[in-house]
Amino acid sequence: MADKPVPAFYCCYLLRSRHRKSYYIGSTPNPARRLAQHNGDSKGGAKRTSMQGKRPWEMTCVVTGFPSKYAALQFEWAWQNTHATRHIERDIRDARLGDLQKKRKANASPRKRNSRPPMSLEARLKNLHHLLGVSSFNRWPLNIRFFSPAVFKVWDACLAKQATPIRSSIVIRLTPSDPPAAITDPATGKERYSIPEAIRSIPVGYEDFKLYLEKSRSILEETSSHTCEMCKQKINMESAIALVCPHESCRSVSHINCLAHKFLGEEGDREALIPVEGTCPGCRRPVKWSTMVTEESLRSRGEKEIDALFKPRRRKKANSVSESEAVETLDADMEDEELDETWMEDSTQLNTNRFDNSPYSHSGINITR
Repeated sequence: MADKPVPAFYCCYLLRSRHRKSYYIGSTPNPARRLAQHNGDSKGGAKRTSMQGKRPWEMTCVVTGFPSKYAALQFEWAWQNTHATRHIERDIRDARLGDLQKKRKANASPRKRNSRPPMSLEARLKNLHHLLGVSSFNRWPLNIRFFSPAVFKVWDACLAKQATPIRSSIVIRLTPSDPPAAITDPATGKERYSIPEAIRSIPVGYEDFKLYLEKSRSILEETSSHTCEMCKQKINMESAIALVCPHESCRSVSHINCLAHKFLGEEGDREALIPVEGTCPGCRRPVKWSTMVTEESLRSRGEKEIDALFKPRRRKKANSVSESEAVETLDADMEDEELDETWMEDSTQLNTNRFDNSPYSHSGINITR
């Protein structure tokens, strides 16, 4: 069993250069910090974004809801290499590869065999749309948040041309944001780039789970005996996994297996093993499966994270780009990584059974956030 809770936040993102037609796809547990790195305002970043002529970079959108670092890396590579990823059917992949080979031949300058050909913004957004519907990712609780109205307009146009609509569980929203602006640091006199408020305000810690966690612990600790809302059997808290309804007024507690089977039955997908959402058997209100599983993992194996969550916070510096210093300190393994040109999908590295930081396999049921 995993010894860490589901990570509070992981996302994939699309950068756009403000001065050139250049784009970059990456993943991170902290978008504000990562954008500062790409723009050279803090250590880190990626070689492909280090050219001064391409800065500043604008974070145009983020795809959120990944259950682990490995899941985000897996999606990131597939998004970068849609023509080569095994997550897409072979006939579609071969067709895309053929189109890219034609582009390579039309390009006068020689390119390395494994290098990615130039790709337009529209093509990148079409690839994103396609990946959201493939079997590998279509049951992940993913959402998209756009910050650039211009990029959102291109996405909207792409969406209108697609025969397959985006699944209803994916929330897509636009939060208009000004691009990074050049500012002068009064202390050093050096020029740096601002981090848009919409990106700085993205919650990357467990703050949104604080009230839910307090409620669940109160319910489970007030008595040693609890009955499953579904099967009406007693829940052995030492050996069973119990999920608590996230709605404030509901005190429903259920076996994880019982609730999973109920949610899957409501969805009506006989081949699915992973619930996406369902109706609470107690209050009859809709519930996201990922929300309940994340809270359970935090409650049962997030002692350090809980201590940091309830510890009084010091006031942050005015221009800080870090949204959760405690989370960054605790999760040293959740660093941003750049996928180089030769990186390939390896089932021994990025297999869906290797989401070691999340409780995704209990009693034969794979659980995805």
